[in-house]
Amino acid sequence: MKKDLAIIGGLFLLIVGLVIFGGNYSAVSFFKPPSGESVSKSKTATLRVKTLEIEVEIAANSDERKKGLGGRDSLEISRGMLFAFETSDIWPIWMKNMKFPIDIIWIGEDKKIVFMAQNALPEPKKKDQELFVYKPDANAKYILEINAGLSAIHNVEVGDQVDFDI
Repeated sequence: MKKDLAIIGGLFLLIVGLVIFGGNYSAVSFFKPPSGESVSKSKTATLRVKTLEIEVEIAANSDERKKGLGGRDSLEISRGMLFAFETSDIWPIWMKNMKFPIDIIWIGEDKKIVFMAQNALPEPKKKDQELFVYKPDANAKYILEINAGLSAIHNVEVGDQVDFDI
């Protein structure tokens, strides 16, 4: 009986410890994927603009840029995605497969904000050809996607300097 209570108590403490301190762990941390599969190891960087500081996942190739944040249920408040292109151009963005609203920020080659679309809403029931396409009115080399409202909270505006290294 004492052994049973000790085991139950130990398991209870283990569970409480994991709930309290285990926020940064996932099943991926403990197990390797089956052979032939790989865990996504996207490149990340810290991005700063005014009082906003976030960790961004870099979408540097066409497959990563095409998928973007589509299909994800949410985005941590301190995270975002930075699309990096080889050249500056008028790069359009749509909300295909998006499940949450975002702020879209176009950044020029000089790392200054050239255009913004705040609170871009998901369009879950629309066909591809019906989706609204967000287009900047100036060339950009980078596009930043963050949770809707963050740019307003941090008073981010066109012309602001953005700091990141990729």
